[in-house]
Parts: sequence; structure tokens; C-alpha cells
Amino acid sequence: MKKLVLVFGITLALGTVAMAADIAISTQAGWFGQAAADREMQEIVDRVKDASIERFTAAQQADLAAWVKDHTGDGVSDLLILCGQFPATIYAPGNSQADGSIAELFLDDGNCIINTGDYMFYVVDGGGTNAEPGLETMMDIAHIAMWDDDTAVVVTPEGKNITPSLKDYAADRPWHLDELQGDWFAELVLAQNAAGTRAEPAIICNRVTGGRLGTFYQTSGQDDDPRGEVISEWINNWYLPNLGGANPLARGAVPKNGSVVDQTWVAALWKAGDFAKLHDVYFGESFEQVSTATPADTTVYVGRQALSQLLIGKPGGAAPSGLVPGKTYYWRVDEINDSEPNSPWKGVVWSFTTRPTEAWKPFPVNAMRNVDPNQDLTWEFGMGAIFHTVFFSENLDEVANGPMGMMSAVPSFEPGTLKLSTTYYWRVDEFAFPANKTYKGPVWSFTTRGEGGGAKAEYFAGMALAGDPILSQIEPVIDHSWGEGPVAGDLVDQVSARWRANLEVPVTETFQLITSTDDGARLWLDGRLVIDRWIDQGTTSWFAEANLVAGQYYMIEMEYYENGGGAVAQLSWQSDTLARQIIPQGWLQLPLRATSPFPVHLELYADPTPTLTWNGGDDATAHDVYFGEDANAVATADTTTAAIYRGQQAADATSFEPGPLEWGKTYYWRVDEVNAGGVLKGAVWQFTTATFLPIDAFESYTNDSPNRLFQTWIDGWGFSEDEFFPQGNAGNGSGAMIGYDPGLGNIMETRTIHGGFQSMPLDYNNVNSPYYSEGIRTWNTPQNWIVNGMNTLTVHVQGQASNDAGVLYVTLKDSTGKSATVSYSNDTAVTSDTWVAWEIPLSSFSGINAAKITEMAIGVGQRAQPTAGGAGRIFIDDIRAVKK
Repeated sequence: MKKLVLVFGITLALGTVAMAADIAISTQAGWFGQAAADREMQEIVDRVKDASIERFTAAQQADLAAWVKDHTGDGVSDLLILCGQFPATIYAPGNSQADGSIAELFLDDGNCIINTGDYMFYVVDGGGTNAEPGLETMMDIAHIAMWDDDTAVVVTPEGKNITPSLKDYAADRPWHLDELQGDWFAELVLAQNAAGTRAEPAIICNRVTGGRLGTFYQTSGQDDDPRGEVISEWINNWYLPNLGGANPLARGAVPKNGSVVDQTWVAALWKAGDFAKLHDVYFGESFEQVSTATPADTTVYVGRQALSQLLIGKPGGAAPSGLVPGKTYYWRVDEINDSEPNSPWKGVVWSFTTRPTEAWKPFPVNAMRNVDPNQDLTWEFGMGAIFHTVFFSENLDEVANGPMGMMSAVPSFEPGTLKLSTTYYWRVDEFAFPANKTYKGPVWSFTTRGEGGGAKAEYFAGMALAGDPILSQIEPVIDHSWGEGPVAGDLVDQVSARWRANLEVPVTETFQLITSTDDGARLWLDGRLVIDRWIDQGTTSWFAEANLVAGQYYMIEMEYYENGGGAVAQLSWQSDTLARQIIPQGWLQLPLRATSPFPVHLELYADPTPTLTWNGGDDATAHDVYFGEDANAVATADTTTAAIYRGQQAADATSFEPGPLEWGKTYYWRVDEVNAGGVLKGAVWQFTTATFLPIDAFESYTNDSPNRLFQTWIDGWGFSEDEFFPQGNAGNGSGAMIGYDPGLGNIMETRTIHGGFQSMPLDYNNVNSPYYSEGIRTWNTPQNWIVNGMNTLTVHVQGQASNDAGVLYVTLKDSTGKSATVSYSNDTAVTSDTWVAWEIPLSSFSGINAAKITEMAIGVGQRAQPTAGGAGRIFIDDIRAVKK
């Protein structure tokens, strides 16, 4: 779940002069009758008078999606009510958009979704159900569930006061309060079981985003439950007074934010804020200028006006000489009421783009490589275009200057099957009406993929990817629909597979990587487990978001097992530029290049004395390393460039130490893989050194030995022998457990993070002797933590509200064997569910030489005077020495 800034909080301080919260009801029923749903939802309409309510039937789910979009980011907490069927238009079936769905964006914006009827998020229209992962995905809590048929719940005092129609009953799908984690907490419990572990009706809130989820009468086949009465009472007595207050912000922009307009003028409109008497309007070509402008900025300040509309691009309005085709414009409306102390209310910045006259947004994008030889060409049409003339050739001059093209009535062109490893050029001229003019387009190019490419595939008997493969082969894409037929050899069921490849991307964008499998799937990207659904399942798609950079190579690894029944294994992607598709051959390449750099590409806080590491290509016999301060010099260097070329590393040596670097400076490096066939040139990687001393940011740990977290941070469990640590480790004897079981997924925590993409989980258990729990890291070479004037140790810690109380502490030891402990001032560090930056002056570690640190322990308990305590889990991230 993306954690967005709350924007509705101001409404609470403004009272209830006007009710601005809007309510939508999806009447499509599940688990109780449609007639009952229509009746109960009509009761809400009849009983709730201080809010705008719109109802949407099963046939109006597209309109509902538009409502949800319009009410995301409007500055108030709006309410969506569901009747046991979760609409596919706002959350795709089968969790096929696990992150970033319309519903999730609505929730993360501080809005509220409540459900009556079936299991929340479980059932959707068409294409399969979300099942339990629907709730898990929306809340970002693994394994949270809503089972427990016929759980007796008793109305709480709050329930009696807020919802007098609510009586004791048996809930089939209550909230499991003991499974709430992270930022989620029970904000309002109207009825609960005797143990206090199950609750319904109840409202669950995310304290970071302000999003709320609620359930009312999730009961099977009961058409006589007083759903409408109880929900209405909750809305009138709790939701509207607390969350549905007046919205002072301008909203409902027309044209919609980010839209494209098809003419050189616009009649802009908006819905006025609930207190607005006048409007200050800003308009310009710079987001930054419009965002920061005041009425003194006359270049973008249009003026103060009474009407909630603005003519743009016509005489008498903003930009009176007309809008320029192809340009993006920005506008803002501040709401004014001089009688209100909080006036003015600064509006958000909206934008729109006028459609260019030329053809634009080509696909393949300009200069794209690895294009499929059967790719059709598409583009966005120009303003007023009524037909298109396409010029296409391998010859640049023929396209740039050729007099004859091929006419098309639609913005697409089929060039037929193209040659491999060939660069093509194309241009589209647009003939527009009513200008009766041809607009010559720019020349674009692309290069088709070459021979080869794809992924290395291995198939194994059994579901554990164990033993020798029964089949090894190179596959151009990962796209299998075996059905009931054999998967590998004669094996139909009880078979597993692994695919490994280098991945390139055509554009720098946020991509969604998608596994579609029947049964289990796991996906790693540069060593990070990003999809972990190692379960029996029908064909289900799972998504992982990743910000990928064109020109880089990423290591991708997909694992799969088939238990029984049908068998499917596919790997797809999509982005703003690319429609969903199987990752094509060409962008999926054999795993031969250097990948997984550390520091990670574009790292901003690298260690000023780093050890650069990477994963070598499969066939590499050596690695040529380049390093410097100029990106172009590193990109173009060869083995004769003395200032940049840093020598050749042996095949099993995938690290390089450039020596001490300047603090706060950007560096570039590259690793070429040498193999029997020649040299494979690597991508240029970039990092910037920190202005502080990074001690551990927890980004370099993986699931694989010797880089497992608990092989560096020793806990009370220790670890068994392996090839890298043949002696194993018996642990430190405390009650701590560092990291998660690698057999169950990621060792690292990947959701609760302070920076980067992972943090260290530490479970403490002080119920039994020795009554303290700690993780210990040692350094063979003493560490100087006061270099460059550093004087303060910063440890970022987040606990959980459900943790038992305990004292957080840090112990340091120097090279002489002296140690000292500093404890946090109270218990709040381990029970805080937000990140705490614990700043400890290094001088507080009495008698320790901070220039020669050899050991650090982080723990919970009373190390010097152990006494029995409790248990819990904390997360640790970004340990630094800083200058204060």
C-alpha cells in the first residue's frame, strides 16, 4: 500500500457547517438476496440526509469506477458501501492488479470502504475471485483472514451509543483483531466476542494514510439483518460528525487533471469549496511557478473572481491569444472567504495538455531496441487529423525526404514481418480538418531484436526444485499453458521449474512484473524476492512493481511448481508505455551480463569507503572493471583507458574496492563480462557517497549464503553449517531471532522500511532466561565512527503497538574489549508503530574508543540486570554515524 499524505484532516477543525463527504453504494449483492440489498440500501438513502448519496447497480460498475476516481484526491474522506460483491471495475479479478488498483488508491487517499454481506474483497465479477489475498493485498498484511463462522459478538458500549439498532448476533466473517499489523488498528468496535479477538461491526483504520475499512453483518443468507438501520446510524452518528465535515478545497476540475484537450481553448470549471465566496485563480506553463505563486506573481495570477469557471485560450480569458498545440499547462484555484480564519485554502495544481498537430507518442518508442519483428506501429493522432500518411523504410533519407507514403485512416500501420537485427525508420504526416493542412511528423527509428535471447530453463521432478534437472533448455519467452498435458518429459503433475534471465527494459518507467501460474510462483529481481505465492492455486496473476531504467540489465529468476490439475506458467509485464504482454525475446536475454550492483544503481547514500559488488554472468571467465567520476568516460572506456580501467578480476571475484572516496560525490562504474565468445559490455552504474557514515542500511542482504542477514547479525538461534560457514554458529544465547525463515520467503522485511527496500526484523522474547534479546554484529577490522567529525549514532527503529513493553538498548565494544551500553529512555521505541530516529551521542558510550569499534549489539531488555519481560517484534533500519 502506498502511503500518501492525508489531506482531509483540516475538515475536522472546520466543524460541520456543510457536509461535503459523498457516499456511493454498490448494490450488487453477495451472500444475501438482491431484493434485500436494494431494500437495505434504500434505507440508507432515506435515513442519511446530510450527504450526497449515489447508488450503482451491477450494470453500472463502470460509472462506479468513475465515481471512485473522481473522489480520490478531492480533499475529504468519502465513503464507498459494498453489498458483498467487490466490483471488478475498481479491483481486477484474481488480484491481477495487486498494487495501485483504483480501489487501493481510493483507500490510501484517506477514504473509507465498508462491506456488508460476503467476506471483504473476496468476491468480484468475472474472471475469478480474489479469495483471501484480496484482503491481504489491500491491507498489506500477510495471512490476515476473516473466517470464524457463527462467532457470537456482543454489542459494546460504543455500539449501543452509536448504533442503537444493533443487537447481539453471530458474525460469520468478523475482523481478526489479533492479526492486525503495521499501521492498522481497530478505531471503532461496535460488537466483539468475549475474548476481544474478533469484532464486527468494526472500523479498522490506517494511521498513516487515514484509510478505513469497515464491516457490517457479514452473514450468510440472512436477508432480515438490520443492515440499513445500523449502517445509517453509524453514518449519522459517527462517520459524518467525525470524517464527513465540510471540504474547503476546490475540486472536480474540468478538464480533468492530466487530460488531453483537442482544441486550442478550454472552458475550465471546478466545484467550489464549501466555504468559498471568491476564488484566486492561477494559470501558467510551469508546475513549480503555479504551485508556489501568490497574487503578487502577475505572470500566472489570473485574478480573484466569483464564478467557478475560467475561459482559457480566448480573448478576455487566460492565454487570450490561444493555447499552443502540444504544450502542457497548469492551473490552481485557491478558495477565499475573508470571514473564515483559515482562508485562503490553497488548491492543488491541475494540468492538461493540448493535443499536438503532429503525430505523437509512437510505439515502438523512438530508438527502441529489441523490437519484435511482427510488431505493428501505432501513434497518437494529431489535433484534427482525418487521415495519416506513413513513410517506412530501412533508409533514413527515404523516410525523411521521400515524396510518397502509405495512407491510413487509423493511427496504426502493419509493416509485415521485419528482418532481425535491422534498424527501421518511420514518419507519420497528419492531414487535419478544418485547417486543410498537412503536418509533417518527426522521423522515428527502432531496431528489431537479433537471434537468440530468452531464458535458461530447468525442470525438476517433484515440487521442491531439488536434485538434478530432468530437462534443461533455452526458452525464448516464459509462456506455457500445458493444461492437463506433460510439463517436462512425461511428468504431468508434481513437477517444478526455474527460469533465469537478464532483463532489459525499453523505457525508464515503473513496470509491473506479472506471474500467471497454476500452481505456485516466486519471482526474484536482482536477488530480491518480489512475488512469493508458493501455494496451490488456479491460474492466478500476481504483480510486483519495480522502477526500472532503460539501458540497465537486471537479473530475473522465476520459480514454479505444478501439483495437480491444469498447468500454466507465464511471465508478463506492463507499464504506462507498454500494454500487458508476455516479456518478449530480446528484452529477456540469457543471464550472461553483470547484474545486481551494490551500491545499487542511483544510490544516494553510499559508504564513502565502499566495496563494490555484483553478480557475475553465467559464463564469465573474468570481469573487466571500470570506475571514474564522469559517466561518459566510464561508458566509452576500454582496457587501454588507464585512468578509468581498474583491471581484471578473476571469475570467482565479484567485488572491487576503489579506496576512500570523497563524501557527497557521484561516481560511475561498469563491469564487462569476459567469456569464451568475447566481452559483453556492462551497463554504467551510478552512486553518490553519503555525507554521513553508513554503518548498515540492510540493503546488501539476500536469501542466499553467505549474504543471509543472520550470518552477519548473530541472534539467539544461530545457524547450521553450510559451505560458506562450515563451523556454523551456535548463536549468542539471547532470546532474539533475526530475520525470517528463508524457506518461507524473504529473510528481510520488505514492507516496513525506513529507506531503501528492506529492513531488519528482530523478534525479542524475554519471557525466559536470559531475559534479554539482542542481535550482534562484529567487525574484524576496527571501525572509525568519528571520521570527518561524526559524533552521533543514529538508529532507526519501529515497533508495533501490540508488542510487550521492553527497553531498547545499544551496546558497543572497541578493539580493547571495553564495552558500554546505552538504553532508550522509555518503552515507547518498541511499541511505536512509526519510525523512531534514536540519536545517541557517541560520547554516551562511556570509556569506548569510537574510532575502533569492533562489535555492536541492538537488543530489548535489561542486559546488565536481566529480569523477566515480554515478547514482540521490532524493525531496524539505516544505522548511521552522523555529525550533530
